[in-house]
Amino acid sequence: MPADDQPGASHQDRGGLAWATTMLAREACRRVGLSADGLRPVRLHSNGVFRLPRQRVVVRVGSGADAGARAGRAVAVARWLGELEYPTVLPTAILAQPVLLDDPAGGQVAVTFWREVEIDATPVSPAELGRLLRHLHGLPRPTWNLPLFRPLDRLVEQTRVSSWLDEGDRRWLADRAAELQRALASSTFMLGPAAMAHGDAQLANALRVTGVGPVLADWDGVARAPREWDLVPTAVEKRFGGSPSLLTELLDAYDVDPTGTDGWHVLRDIYELRSVAAHIRRAPVSPPHAGEAARRIASLRRGDRDARWYAVG
Repeated sequence: MPADDQPGASHQDRGGLAWATTMLAREACRRVGLSADGLRPVRLHSNGVFRLPRQRVVVRVGSGADAGARAGRAVAVARWLGELEYPTVLPTAILAQPVLLDDPAGGQVAVTFWREVEIDATPVSPAELGRLLRHLHGLPRPTWNLPLFRPLDRLVEQTRVSSWLDEGDRRWLADRAAELQRALASSTFMLGPAAMAHGDAQLANALRVTGVGPVLADWDGVARAPREWDLVPTAVEKRFGGSPSLLTELLDAYDVDPTGTDGWHVLRDIYELRSVAAHIRRAPVSPPHAGEAARRIASLRRGDRDARWYAVG
């Protein structure tokens, strides 16, 4: 199970934050003229995801200081990929998106609307994901600018503003983030210079669409980044009980193995560290997220690469 945005609506986090996210989704529907009758939660974690079954629309609620920019970029990139016939989920024809709303927790949320597809229950395999990523990384360069790869910005900001963290963990997270940012700046990468990367290419973000096959979803993190970044999430699956063979299968299909390089290890460490951000954000109102944030921080501080992590929400 990947480290950041987990599938499955958790029943452990059904308090004020979940209620507020649902109300935001309903308000965004109202603003674009969609009835929110029958709105159903699919996932409530770093993003809120809902279904409108009668309209065959998926509603995504994204949070964070850069939520509007990320959501707008996700819609634009998915539309561009659709024009290239790349296998991806697609936004609806609603033009007024993202919808920006004030977040009761502070800042803004950005709400986007996507075409619902019929999902085959058979999971996408690592080999299929590897082929999707090889295809993606071989596409022509977009004619518009992608954001630079800054994977730790959200963690740094969450660490700075969190009222939940103790000062020892706050200092360690800030120092470790700065250390990894310096290492990233001096790293070289086997797969070449930075190019368009999905940004969160975990297996949970690959869907098998009936009659179509595997497609990629969740383009919020798309950026100009080392291509290796899209291969790292499958390596981190072992933190959640996944077999090391998952990464082997993905790399065999991708047809390049960059795992012996220093750049790879830096990216892996960044991916694991940044995974804590969403749990820190929810920790003040969600004991399960607080427990998981504490677990991950403790294992990272002691350098324990075998510690088991768990999906929450």
